Amino acid sequence: MKRNETKSGRKLEQLKKLRIQKYEKELDLALKGYDHLIHYKDDCTISAKDERIDDNIRTIILKHNYKVQQVSKMFVKDFTPEERLELENGSN
Repeated sequence: MKRNETKSGRKLEQLKKLRIQKYEKELDLALKGYDHLIHYKDDCTISAKDERIDDNIRTIILKHNYKVQQVSKMFVKDFTPEERLELENGSN
């Protein structure tokens, strides 16, 4: 039986999706007001389409990509109790 087929595996995937959505909202707020073109990849990381971008945008992109990559290594116990409760209340 694969991990995604178990109840805890599905819960972990949903928690990861919620965390990545949170990071995307933070990214949107951080990039507001900057002139930028970014490209979302399938693994939820981003890259700049133009090499001539501001250092602030480059730093924001690097931080976002680092956080997203860390999410892929997380277990259920690594998420906050609030996130787990939000998932349980949302699924009912």
